[in-house]
Amino acid sequence: MDLEKINNLITDIVDVNRFSMVSKPLFETVTRNYYNINRLQGDIIECGVWKGGFSVFLSHLFNDRKIWVCDSFDLSAFQPIRDAKYKNLTFNNNGKMVERFQQGDDMGMRIELPNVKWVFNNYGLKDDPRIQFVEGFVNKTLPNININKIALLRIDVDGYSPTREVLDHLYDKVVPGGMIIFDDLCLIESSEATKDWLSDKGLPLEVRNPYDDKIYSLKDRVVESESGFHTGSYITNKIR
Repeated sequence: MDLEKINNLITDIVDVNRFSMVSKPLFETVTRNYYNINRLQGDIIECGVWKGGFSVFLSHLFNDRKIWVCDSFDLSAFQPIRDAKYKNLTFNNNGKMVERFQQGDDMGMRIELPNVKWVFNNYGLKDDPRIQFVEGFVNKTLPNININKIALLRIDVDGYSPTREVLDHLYDKVVPGGMIIFDDLCLIESSEATKDWLSDKGLPLEVRNPYDDKIYSLKDRVVESESGFHTGSYITNKIR
């Protein structure tokens, strides 16, 4: 890994072109764990990519891996609630039902596939055979993609049901030691989905802090975010 080159790439993606809303320290979560991930077998997959900046970064960092770039693209940005597998929505402090990301409003997040491909082309990845664009909502596409082993899974689909659906379809394909990043853990919908999924799997309600890799509990708030948890927190798949 050429760290200087990668850091320059991150600066260009985040500060110059604004092709990602991910902050620089959350890119560094991956670079810091690069050697642990790179020794593993498996592909790299991101579910929910917006303009594609983070996937471009992953494509350059893991430059000999297949990269899966999954999003609704030219559909409405968020999977509609009528298609949700999981209906148990969360509630805010006022007792109101919360599921902002499946009510039909794209919230300005809709980016069409040609625009995302243009971003990849801009970074020397045009027609790269490693890059697999997967267009559609995760509940429809993930059951049908030909991916067997995953070294890094990044989940950025915002809603409760889509978050759980990604984990349902892909967690068992993450190799032991593989990284699973929850970009939206700062949001109520995603954090509740993650906690419920961990509980159903019999896994500890614990994740790793993306800034220092230390384990923290999801039983108590640890930061002043909406959910009380850090965006970009992650777990590593345990040896089965």
